[in-house]
Amino acid sequence: MAGMDKNKKLYWFAGILLTVLGLAFTEGSLLATTKLFGVIKATLIRVAFTIPLSWLAIYLSAKTNTSARVRNWISKKQAELSGRARAAVAGGEFFMILTTTIFLGPILASILMVMIGIQGKRVYLYAALCAILCAWAWSCFYGGVCWGFEKIFFK
Repeated sequence: MAGMDKNKKLYWFAGILLTVLGLAFTEGSLLATTKLFGVIKATLIRVAFTIPLSWLAIYLSAKTNTSARVRNWISKKQAELSGRARAAVAGGEFFMILTTTIFLGPILASILMVMIGIQGKRVYLYAALCAILCAWAWSCFYGGVCWGFEKIFFK
């Protein structure tokens, strides 16, 4: 960072600050929603917010040239693989989407699904399922965290 000009340093620090604030807001809203409404209602609330955002991300990313370029690159690389390797990649795509859904969220998982070539109505259905899975997993996690804190500190 010593060799950077002041504007570039400012952009880096602003980017880091916005990332931290975004993460704090996202995780804080998950925790607060779970604490205030319980696991089931928090899951439903999160699903109601993330499904439309996921669908919007699918719609917008399907329109970009980047998605088409990534899809073409993946298709070209898969064509070069043997049958067994192609089957392993197809099986790995499921786990890649699953882990992306849980750890990075359904919106990024939706973009990933478009980039690996899932198209049509299926991608919208899968995005809804990803939103449900992510909201349920994190609501259960934060429900357990809230329960644990209450048991340890308040009883």
